[in-house]
Amino acid sequence: MSLREKVKRYAPGFARDAVIAARTKLSAPPLEQIALHDYTLIPDPGSPGRLTLVIPTVAAKAIFGGVATGLDFFFALAKALNRPARIVIDDFNDATDHAYIRRAADAAGYGAGSIECVGRTAQNQELPVRKDDLFLAYNWWTALNLRGLLAQQTNCFGGASPKPLLYILQEYEPSFHAMSSTHMMARAALDSKDRTFGIFNSHELRAYFHAQDHAFEREFIIPLRMSRSLKAARRGEEPQKSPIVLVYGRPSVARNCFPAIVASLKNFVGRHEEFHDWSFESAGEAHGPVDLGCGKRLLSLGKISIHDYARKLETAAVGLSLMSSPHPSYPPLEMAHFGLLTVTNRYACKDLSTAHENILSIENILPQTIAGALARQCHAFRADRQAGWRGKSHLPAYFSDEAYPFMNEIVEAIRPEIA
Repeated sequence: MSLREKVKRYAPGFARDAVIAARTKLSAPPLEQIALHDYTLIPDPGSPGRLTLVIPTVAAKAIFGGVATGLDFFFALAKALNRPARIVIDDFNDATDHAYIRRAADAAGYGAGSIECVGRTAQNQELPVRKDDLFLAYNWWTALNLRGLLAQQTNCFGGASPKPLLYILQEYEPSFHAMSSTHMMARAALDSKDRTFGIFNSHELRAYFHAQDHAFEREFIIPLRMSRSLKAARRGEEPQKSPIVLVYGRPSVARNCFPAIVASLKNFVGRHEEFHDWSFESAGEAHGPVDLGCGKRLLSLGKISIHDYARKLETAAVGLSLMSSPHPSYPPLEMAHFGLLTVTNRYACKDLSTAHENILSIENILPQTIAGALARQCHAFRADRQAGWRGKSHLPAYFSDEAYPFMNEIVEAIRPEIA
């Protein structure tokens, strides 16, 4: 029994109250008290209007799929609009990866020399704004923070209504926060009656968004596709696969269900002696080796380079990637399209078995369910070591070079808003 349970069960009432009071005093304030702030508009007579991305951080340690997609879309849209690009970063410090920003701009075909990066340094941040500036919010609190600034823009320069807020949605963000004031604040960003053009990073995410009774003025969908960098690292050949179970392991990110991955691997190792010659490797985030029993360990590769990740995908036979979210994460799709017989989970509107023949999509993440699915995929590999390479994709645009097929549509929607 833990100390916390002992205090709750056996301590007298006054002692429990004292512990609760102390814990409350030491607890961090709710996220909205930290992240929400105001802007004060400084009129800028310059032209043309800029496209401004407001993002919490671009630190190297935070650059995974979400930040990469956000920057890529931002620069692609700035290029399509032929507008100067500005990035406002909440956590702007020495950890900001300026080299990555330049690479992202170059990859999108946008001139890196014309990018302005601004840090937020005050609770009421002064920010130069032009008449035709447009703003792209990265997440719920940047969206809420920008509403007042858009109203100031209208009051300063005139107009029948504020310009639309562009908002890229890559997850159902209220679910990041347990039922709380923070949860309700995240919902408020999605329920705003102010003008919003939403850019959804999958059909599944938009379907879930609508199921929660949200709606925006205009909505656009980024189709599921392989990232430009991983596609470039992918070779045309189909190397021999090895008996390796590759998992997407990020212990610090709750929605990637790392405890369930560990529990299922222990169950798998304990129940299936016939696969004790297999290896178990984890890519995504560095962590210590995990004892799985029977002399087997889950070894961490950490956050590896795109090149090394592509090589590992080419040689591993079976993949395991979980995601407690309606949004399809990238790893199970990447695994399947690199010939791994892949196990992932269903969630609400999401069933990735419809995306690729290699994907086995399970209904729950009980250890025995995942272990059984892994055994099925390992048996399939043993029966045919090229089975994964022969699996067919059901996503015709997954390898497309056109990341944003709606780009002309969103540009035409934006044009009337700017000079």
